[in-house]
Amino acid sequence: MENLSQENNSAVFDTTAGSDINDTISETIALSAEKNCLIRFEFNGVIVNVNSDSKPELIYRDYSRAVRGYIDKNVGPNPNPILTDEQKASDAHIRASIDLENQKRWAVRRAEEKANREAIESRLIGAPEIELCNEAGWKMFRESNQPESYGEAIFLYAERWARLMQIEMSAGKNLEDIAKTTSFDAASFGDISRFMYSCAVTALSKCWKYGKQLLRWYESK
Repeated sequence: MENLSQENNSAVFDTTAGSDINDTISETIALSAEKNCLIRFEFNGVIVNVNSDSKPELIYRDYSRAVRGYIDKNVGPNPNPILTDEQKASDAHIRASIDLENQKRWAVRRAEEKANREAIESRLIGAPEIELCNEAGWKMFRESNQPESYGEAIFLYAERWARLMQIEMSAGKNLEDIAKTTSFDAASFGDISRFMYSCAVTALSKCWKYGKQLLRWYESK
């Protein structure tokens, strides 16, 4: 096979993008029986070794442990069928340490996001309201989206984004230079999908004073 290179009494199997780990394990075990040699491959940074009598479920078990950082990133070809108490305790200890670190990172991230939202809110306090060129259209857009709905989230995002751009533009900056960063700032109050973003652009292009300019910027990207 083109993706198998022989090395003395072993061979290296080259995985392809999009491969499935379980399929790869099964395929290489079959190849090992066919070629009568140990086969090695790398998957997500883990070196996996198999031979003709490797147990796929045990190879996958230790591959998963290696990916999670419980053991060295070199597994197989014949893992012990049953983990010892010491191995289980080690896995549990490492898992707990990883969970704790993840919790700390999430806490830091949440604190940063909160601080960012508060900074944006302070910028908007006292800032001019959105400058409209089509008040009737904007009112219709607002009234067609009920409170606490998906549509209201789009409306609030669009309004917040326009006001943030106005703040920057009043300081002498060009819309094209600040549209992207302010769109991220405006989105920091909730999850904004690509569809919601495009809906906001459409609404602003029809109702906001600088909407046509925003639309030209958006279409150029």
